[in-house]
Amino acid sequence: MLLTAAVAVPMVLGGAGTAYAAHYQDRALPGSAVAGVPVAGLTRAEVEDIVRERAADVAITIEAGEASRAVTLTDLGYTVDVDATVDAVLAANKSWSSYATSLLSDRDVDAVVRTDPAVAEAVAADLVGKAGKAGSDARVELSKKKTSFRVVPAVQGHTVEADSFQDVVAAAARDLSSATATVRFTDVTPDVTTAEAEEAAAAANAIVKRKVVVSDGEDEHAASARAKASWVTIPSADGSLGAPQLDAKKIRSWVDSLAKDAKVTPRSGMRNVAPSGSVLTVVKKARDGRSVTNAAAVATAAAEAVAAGRAYAGDFEYETVEATWTDRVVAPGAERLAYPAAPGEKWIDVDLGSHTMTAYVGADVVYGPISMVNGAPETPTVAGTFRVYHKNPMMTMRGNNADGSPYETPNVPWSTFFHRGYALHGAPWRSSFGYTGSHGCVNLPVGAAKWVYDFATVGTAVVSHR
Repeated sequence: MLLTAAVAVPMVLGGAGTAYAAHYQDRALPGSAVAGVPVAGLTRAEVEDIVRERAADVAITIEAGEASRAVTLTDLGYTVDVDATVDAVLAANKSWSSYATSLLSDRDVDAVVRTDPAVAEAVAADLVGKAGKAGSDARVELSKKKTSFRVVPAVQGHTVEADSFQDVVAAAARDLSSATATVRFTDVTPDVTTAEAEEAAAAANAIVKRKVVVSDGEDEHAASARAKASWVTIPSADGSLGAPQLDAKKIRSWVDSLAKDAKVTPRSGMRNVAPSGSVLTVVKKARDGRSVTNAAAVATAAAEAVAAGRAYAGDFEYETVEATWTDRVVAPGAERLAYPAAPGEKWIDVDLGSHTMTAYVGADVVYGPISMVNGAPETPTVAGTFRVYHKNPMMTMRGNNADGSPYETPNVPWSTFFHRGYALHGAPWRSSFGYTGSHGCVNLPVGAAKWVYDFATVGTAVVSHR
């Protein structure tokens, strides 16, 4: 009897069937519902509005221990696909048999739900954390002194049981109805166990213990435990620790620093030579330079040895850079004087022993010797070879006496400074010369000081000696 009725429906409809089908072509068929809400006869747009509004009204109450909070589906990474849901409702319109059977049956469609796993996992992790049930993987880290590796043990953690949270949210989304998820937690084994971390740390510390030595030809340089530990990394991927790896760039950096220290910059020498070219004296010794030529090869060999579980000892090889000499021709006879002047070079001799000042050009005396007053024993004149750097025709000199008290001398004429506050200058307050007694300057008769002032240009050598 039921079969006869079902077959008879289209026959009864007869010509009215066409009008029936035309009416429901873009409308939900009789008996249609979305998540329990009847939508028969509604247009696509009307069904979309219902689905959208129902989805927006869905509230999920999460209860985790004593804490409770209300959130939306979006907050949990769930989205109702309105278009796909309405497509599912109207899918029956494509079949004539669906038109016929819709008069005799109901058809309830669940909402089509999309999930963002990352958001859902983040929410679950947040629930675990706020419940104080978060665990942690074991890890390997450098010791406080960074000379070895130590293990931070794993902490047993928990995870959210799917049927108490994710399953509840998914069902609420499909049914477009609010729900309460009472979260339960279950134990979860850390991805990286303490035993796995201990194995990785032991392998890393074995690398640190391997001896690595580089010789620069004079000294042997052993890599410190801190340096070797900095070369090691322990990769982590997919919740597991990999075998310790060596950072070749860091090993090269260590070798390069040794090569830099071993490098010697060539230093030019200076010699005083006679006009004939024979060497009279060596003013400054020359030194050959050297630079390491095999740093890259040493670094590579060290890395390969350590990675293979062996100690390493290597030697630097060098390229020599020959030093150069600067020869300074000395005027004939000047090699026997206090200053080996070049031919035609002006210079001033300050003889602290004889209390005299003499001006020379090359080896020839052009003025003097002139008696002077040099520094008293408590304030001696500086000794050495200097250069004139400043001149002042008239000035006030200030300084301290030997006992620390200040002094001030105005109207000092013809000052020729050769080192800090030391100068050759006129001393009109003195009636005699040829002894010690100044604050350190070379006191001269005013006429002699004027002659020196005019003679000694900036850069002229001043040699003070006994």
